[in-house]
Amino acid sequence: MVAKVVWSSDSAELCPVCKQGAGECHCQQRVPDGVAKIRIEKRRGKTVTVIADLPLEISDVKLLMRDLKKRCATGGTCKGTSIELQGDQVDVVRQWLDGCSIAHRGWN
Repeated sequence: MVAKVVWSSDSAELCPVCKQGAGECHCQQRVPDGVAKIRIEKRRGKTVTVIADLPLEISDVKLLMRDLKKRCATGGTCKGTSIELQGDQVDVVRQWLDGCSIAHRGWN
């Protein structure tokens, strides 16, 4: 009997060229043009990492947010083309954006 995958925690969309998830794809056709801005905000005594102005569509932002929340092991939300993560996650976010070939600035 052939085993069939019933559920998978991988990204829903796979790149047709490299067969990687949306967060792991390094193909030229997936490289967005634009600059994401990283900042830290204090809200009621808590730290929030905000990635604003992502040069992606809202559906792609939601998929990438899910991957980033897993990588940071924290909660977060998506508001338009911005991602908000609980805590100071700047180092992880910068590495993740570099891996996804998304240009960014802020919090050098």
